[in-house]
Amino acid sequence: MPYSITPGDAPPIVLVAALGFPGSSWRPVIELLRAGSATFAYDRPGTGAAALRPDPEQPVTYSVLAQELADLLEEAAIEAPAVFVGHSMGSHIVRVFAGRHPDRVAGLVHVEGSIPRVNLWHGAESMIDSEGDDGNEIDVVAGEVEVLTAVVPRVPALVMTRTPGRWPEPLPHPAIDDLWTAHQRILAAERGSPLLVAENSGHLMPGEAPALVAYAIDAVTHAVRAGARPRVDLVELAAAGGRLDADSRPG
Repeated sequence: MPYSITPGDAPPIVLVAALGFPGSSWRPVIELLRAGSATFAYDRPGTGAAALRPDPEQPVTYSVLAQELADLLEEAAIEAPAVFVGHSMGSHIVRVFAGRHPDRVAGLVHVEGSIPRVNLWHGAESMIDSEGDDGNEIDVVAGEVEVLTAVVPRVPALVMTRTPGRWPEPLPHPAIDDLWTAHQRILAAERGSPLLVAENSGHLMPGEAPALVAYAIDAVTHAVRAGARPRVDLVELAAAGGRLDADSRPG
C-alpha cells in the first residue's frame, strides 16, 4: 500500500482515514501541525493510489485493516510508539489496532469516530472501503465485536466531533444527532478525554475544520512528550474553531 512520511520528531503521528478516503485527505491537517512530529499517512486498498485487494469480494473486519496497518508501519520502519489519529471509520481501525498492539500506541485522537453499524450515507446498502463501487465490504457485525472488545491502553487522548445538527439531508434517522452526540460523549469518557466540538463543521472534519484537528493532534503530541494529560486552552481552542462540550465528563 502506498504511504507518505513527513520527517520530524517523536512521537510519530499515524493518520488513518475515513471509509473510502485516501491518505491525502489528511493534507490540510498536516500542513497546520506545529508540534514538529513526523507524520505517516497511507492509502488502504481501493483508495488513492492503492490497488484493490486480490479478493475484493471478500468482506473484511477492522482487525484485517489494523493488521495491514501494522505490517505497513513495519515496512516503513515506524518503530517508536505513535499518536494514532482515526477519522470516522478510521477510529474503529485505531481502536482495534490499539487493543492488539498497545505497546505501539503513545496517544490517540478520535475525529468524528463512527458508530459501528451506523451508515452515514443515506441510501447506501453496504459499507465499501473504496473510492469507487468496487472493493471490500466491511463486515460490520464482526467488526463491531472487535471494536467493543478491544482493550485500549490508557494514553493521552482527545475526542472531537462535528457541530451538532450538521448533517446532510435527509437524515439517516430522525434521532441520529442525539445518538451521535451520546456516542461521542461515551467515547470521550472511555478515553478520559474532554469532548471537543467544532463550531462550524460537518462529518468531514479533516477538510472542513483542519485547524481544529491539528490543534487536537498537537495537544496530544505535547502531552505524550510531557507524560501528562492533554492540556486544552479554551482561548486557543476557540481560535482553532472549537469549544468544549459542557455535558461530557472526562474520566
